[in-house]
Amino acid sequence: MNKTTLSFSLAAIIVLSLVVGGVIGAVYQQQKDASQIKQTTSTMGSLSSKVVSAVVTYGTITNIDSSRNIILSYKGDTMTIAIEEEAKIYAYENSVKKEVQFQSIKVGDLVNIATTVSADGQFKGNMVVIFSSAAAVAQ
Repeated sequence: MNKTTLSFSLAAIIVLSLVVGGVIGAVYQQQKDASQIKQTTSTMGSLSSKVVSAVVTYGTITNIDSSRNIILSYKGDTMTIAIEEEAKIYAYENSVKKEVQFQSIKVGDLVNIATTVSADGQFKGNMVVIFSSAAAVAQ
């Protein structure tokens, strides 16, 4: 074999090895992702089970929209929760819990929200407890 043929053969082997390695890597990553999706789907199914009565979320309200969606934030994480029309809303004033209206909830309030997870993975709030209001924190 001459040097040109040897160089060409070596280059072809290297390119072929890179292509085969890339294909193997892509197949492996796809299987890994599929496994994670299956696990997430299973977890979401469990959370939307009738056995799980509620998942409690905690944080500061950073936004409230006209559709009763609340964005809750805690230590850099955020979550959007749709508050149901029939949800109970409670506030603590002078260590006494009392029922209040949805309009009492304000941006900046520190809250617990009891949620359920719907089959499509959305969090639905069915009870809100306001621990400290934005007005009380500002004083």
